[in-house]
Amino acid sequence: MGTAMCEISIIIPVYNKDKYLTNILDDIHKQSFRDFECILIDDGSCDGSGKICDLYVEKDTRFRVLHIPNGGVSHARNVGLSVAAGRYITFIDADDHVKADYLEQLYDDITSSGADLVIVGPVKFWQNGRPNEVTKMPYSGLTKLRKVMSEFAQVEKKTGIYGFCCGKMFPRELAQGVRFSEWLRLAEDFEFYLRIYPKVKTIYFDDQCKYYYLQEAENSSTIVQDDKIDYFSQLKLNLLYRSFLRQENYYDGQNREIVEQRLTNYAYFTVLHAKRTAVAETVQTIYEVVLQEKISTSGKGILKRCLLYCIRKNRGNTAKNVLAFYDFLRRIKRMCRSVISPF
Repeated sequence: MGTAMCEISIIIPVYNKDKYLTNILDDIHKQSFRDFECILIDDGSCDGSGKICDLYVEKDTRFRVLHIPNGGVSHARNVGLSVAAGRYITFIDADDHVKADYLEQLYDDITSSGADLVIVGPVKFWQNGRPNEVTKMPYSGLTKLRKVMSEFAQVEKKTGIYGFCCGKMFPRELAQGVRFSEWLRLAEDFEFYLRIYPKVKTIYFDDQCKYYYLQEAENSSTIVQDDKIDYFSQLKLNLLYRSFLRQENYYDGQNREIVEQRLTNYAYFTVLHAKRTAVAETVQTIYEVVLQEKISTSGKGILKRCLLYCIRKNRGNTAKNVLAFYDFLRRIKRMCRSVISPF
């Protein structure tokens, strides 16, 4: 059950973030906007994060914590959504930083404009001394969704603003019936918002950057090695992306070009990074998806053309042989490098 009604519910998933957590909770405690609840979802942390959460609950009655078994960031956010009592929802990550008037900025934007959604461009920052990168916002002020749809994919590709989980605020009712897909371990925030956008008529774009998004943080869910990515899930995500653009009647021009290329790439990557004992079965699966969804199988580069051909013709054993030869060449290349530079 939720707490008493408030204006803003802040949802923060926490997993082994004791190195950063005090900083962001201090930022929230000091916000100039006061009428909020901060819901901390301790997602089975095994460091000191849970204790830090408990301390802030004792310190400030607007904070509360739910200690749950580890289920991943999407599950944690879903738990937060299920108990949120605020009129508006915003997400903050446990390793990020916000200015003291961040909530006030979002609240003023959404209440004064009447927008369905507020988007602010985050500042990307590193802890190694690298200069900050300010996200360049393509629009400013209240804008109808249909006005931005013709270049939606291009803007998302350049800035990522439509997919970032944080740096947004929306009425709680907008998320009714919408939850994060817990089967998705990468770009799960973009998938969530792709199911929010069909409910959105207006967006308020704010180019005053007051959300600082830490890059290369420890235990970050966004840092995934190439061979650990579930490319088939990313393929399914991009089919949803295409469906959204089609539903809005804007699947043409650069929108179509960008998304079709993504679909082709993820079909290719699914086979390229498949377990070598399951290549033939993977080709069969992707062949069926490509056939049903009419995904292009043309590409550049010898390896890519070969594997896309195998997908197009459903030749799993051929793909298996191609990848065996590819792996052999990679081993030879590594051996040559170790001989030339043994240290």
